[in-house]
Amino acid sequence: MRNNYITIVIHDPNLFYMRGLTDCLSEDFSRRGIHADFTDCAFNSRAKMIFLAEESLSVANIHYLNRRMSMRPMCIFIIKNGSSETEENDATAPHISHYTPLYRNQSVESMLSVINEQMEQLNNMRNIMIQPCSTMTRSTNNLTRRETEILRYLARGISNGGVARFLQISEKTVSAHKRNIMSKLNMIRPAELNYWLIQEGWCESIRTVDQFH
Repeated sequence: MRNNYITIVIHDPNLFYMRGLTDCLSEDFSRRGIHADFTDCAFNSRAKMIFLAEESLSVANIHYLNRRMSMRPMCIFIIKNGSSETEENDATAPHISHYTPLYRNQSVESMLSVINEQMEQLNNMRNIMIQPCSTMTRSTNNLTRRETEILRYLARGISNGGVARFLQISEKTVSAHKRNIMSKLNMIRPAELNYWLIQEGWCESIRTVDQFH
């Protein structure tokens, strides 16, 4: 992505929201001297930032997004109704829960804060990716059996609360295990773990196993 140009996909059946989001992003990027080119085609290969409405997602969309993320990190946002008060429903949509949610009732300031934070994480992730291969090697050999089990649930996109219910342990315990996992894998941000799970094929292998059950 050139510093002064970005292609953005926004696909939402709510045309009023889509227009508002387009105007907000256009103004925000323009202030930073970046030209934003907008399209509603989810399969645009040049796009580095994608916004898709949850209710309009198809199996093809999800497969394409996961495939794109496995090849190169990018900013993907899922537009949802309502607020973020209850995230327990994440377990019902395991293939998209690792993407960042935006809510239609979210304030403009909050929305732009979330988007800019994800862009910063993306830039940091790219810096990590261009380091020598030896610094990118992350072995799971030193993970405990419980930590590996929790990783498998996280790869399904299940929230910490969902993992806790499945394993009949507290959510705080799951969070502690997750912090230990990230420490052992030399990670700082949850986004790094999400991307690593996709990049290393954990999510793909889980989907393959599910197809035979």
